Amino acid sequence: MTTGIVSVGLHLPGAPVGNDSVAEASGADPAWIQDRIGMHARHHAAPRQTATELAVAAAESALTGVAVTPDLIVVATVTPDRPVPATACFVQERLGLAGVPAFDVNAACSGFIYALSCAHGMTLAAHARTPLVIGADTFTHVVDPTDRRTAPLFGDGAGAVQLGPVPAGYGILAVELWAEGSQAMYATVPREGWFAMDGRSVSGVVMDMGPKILQAALDRAGARLDQLDRVIVHQANPRLVRRLAEHVGLGEDQVPTYGSVTGNTASASVPVALAMADRERPFRRGDLVALVAVGAGMTAGAAVLRWY
Repeated sequence: MTTGIVSVGLHLPGAPVGNDSVAEASGADPAWIQDRIGMHARHHAAPRQTATELAVAAAESALTGVAVTPDLIVVATVTPDRPVPATACFVQERLGLAGVPAFDVNAACSGFIYALSCAHGMTLAAHARTPLVIGADTFTHVVDPTDRRTAPLFGDGAGAVQLGPVPAGYGILAVELWAEGSQAMYATVPREGWFAMDGRSVSGVVMDMGPKILQAALDRAGARLDQLDRVIVHQANPRLVRRLAEHVGLGEDQVPTYGSVTGNTASASVPVALAMADRERPFRRGDLVALVAVGAGMTAGAAVLRWY
C-alpha cells in the first residue's frame, strides 16, 4: 500500500466580492481588473474571521462521508490565528481529535505542497497513516484594500485533503520542493504594515520555476508531461496561469483556472482549485494529476499523483 488522496474539501467565506466593490476601495477600474487580471470575484473573510474557522470548515467538507479518522494534521498558512500556538492545534481541538499531532507550515503559496510533502514523508516513516492536510488563509487581512495593484488579486479560503492508504501504483508518486532566499523580498508582509510585491519579479520566477519544478517532479515519478490528465496550478491570477500552461504546452482542459472566482487564496489556492476541479469534472481512477505552485520566499513545489 502507498499513500494517496481519498477525499477533498473546500470552504470559501461569505458571498462573492465583485470588482465594483474592490474598485470602490482601491480606485482600480473594474474593467481593468477583469481585462488585465482576469478576475471578476473573490471571497473575503470577515474582519474577525480566522484561518482556523476556514480550515475547520474545509476539513469537515473533506471528511464528510469518509470512513477515515485523521492521525496527523498539517496546516499550511501564512495568516495564523496567533504566532503561537500553531493554527493546526486550534483545528485539532475544533475537530475533536485530541492527541493527534498537529503543526503548521509556512511556504506562502507553495505551502500546501510543502505540507503535503511533510505528511507524505511521515507516512513513509510510519509516523502517520491517515494525515489531514489543509491550506487556509485570510490573506485579505494583510493586504491594503486601497492598493490598486494588490487588493484586486487576493481572496480568502481553505482547502483540505484527507490522505489514506491506496494500492501500490496509485497515490503520491513524487514531490519536488525548491526555495531561493535571495528572492525573499519579492513578496513580503513586514512585521508592521501591508503585503508588498514586486509583481514583475514574481511573475518571472513563476514562468521560470513553474515548468522546472513540474518537470523535476515528473522525472522523479518516472512520468512524462504528455501523460498528465490534469495539472492543478496555484491560482495566482487567471492570466498568469494561462501563460504558464501555454508555455509548457498544456491545454485549457488540462489546466483548469478558478482564480477568476476565488482570487489568489495563497496557501489555500492549490487545494481549493483541486476540490473545485473534482466538483466540476470528477477525477477518475488512474488519472495522472500534478500539483504545481510558486510562492513567496521564493518557494516552489510540485507533486505528481495517480488518482485512486
